[in-house]
Amino acid sequence: MRIIKILRGIDKALLIGIGGGGDIVSTLIVGRFFEIFDVKCIYGGVVWERISRDPKPGPRAVEEIENCLIINDGLAWIDENCRIDGLKPIVAQVAEYLGREVVGVDITKGELEVRRSLEDFVKSENIDMVVGVDAGGDSLARGKEKNLCSPLADSIMLSALSKLDSILAVVGFGSDGELTRCELESYLSEIAREGGILGVSILMRDEAEELFKFVRDVATDASRIPILAGMGYMGVHKIWDRHPIDVSILNALTFYIDIDVLLKFTPLPKAVEGSKSIFEANERLHKLGIKTELDFEIEWSKRNI
Repeated sequence: MRIIKILRGIDKALLIGIGGGGDIVSTLIVGRFFEIFDVKCIYGGVVWERISRDPKPGPRAVEEIENCLIINDGLAWIDENCRIDGLKPIVAQVAEYLGREVVGVDITKGELEVRRSLEDFVKSENIDMVVGVDAGGDSLARGKEKNLCSPLADSIMLSALSKLDSILAVVGFGSDGELTRCELESYLSEIAREGGILGVSILMRDEAEELFKFVRDVATDASRIPILAGMGYMGVHKIWDRHPIDVSILNALTFYIDIDVLLKFTPLPKAVEGSKSIFEANERLHKLGIKTELDFEIEWSKRNI
């Protein structure tokens, strides 16, 4: 597999959960595979808690994170003591689990600042490769999928990562319920025809059992399902307490993808390129006829005032 050759040639990687706050949990799955090849991993994720946990709609800026160490305008070091309005975000929970700081990514300032901040960080930390980690596979979306509901964070991050030495890791094979298995199979096959599949790994049972001890107390469904799958669970599982999805060993797979090839098939990352705020990026997706997770959270907040 090309991914093995790639990993044998690098020393340090930055693994970033690119969707909601729970995607950082899936970086732990990718990190287990990378460490087989003695790759040093820095873990991180977008700071965006589910609206049911954080009543303020949208992602959070680094300036809003209590007790963090701000790195630059778009990044901050997060440890177990960091809070957002008293809430312990998932990035801080992962930092506690790892026993070391992780990187919180601020996408409130748009794609342009995310890109600049990551470029500076990669240079200062001597990082060889950045890996965008997506729990579920909605990062492969084209924008017209019936169940697509959270394309904004993925689009901003993929656009920024496409300017760096980076790849995408899709963990969980539909564990977010946004793309059907048929859609995922079709999209991955198209990417494969263009040579964009770099390899595949699987979460083994012993690793899954260890991670499950941590994830059962974390507010994430999309990152929990691949762990359940790795433990051998098969059947229907409800995510977000209502949406049923089929789970099998396929959900324990991670696909490693060439981002340049992916961008040939989806217009979403290109649409938000150069945006200077989360709201500008959101409006650009609106022009493609796409409703986003930010829209859902704003609507939810208005209903529950």
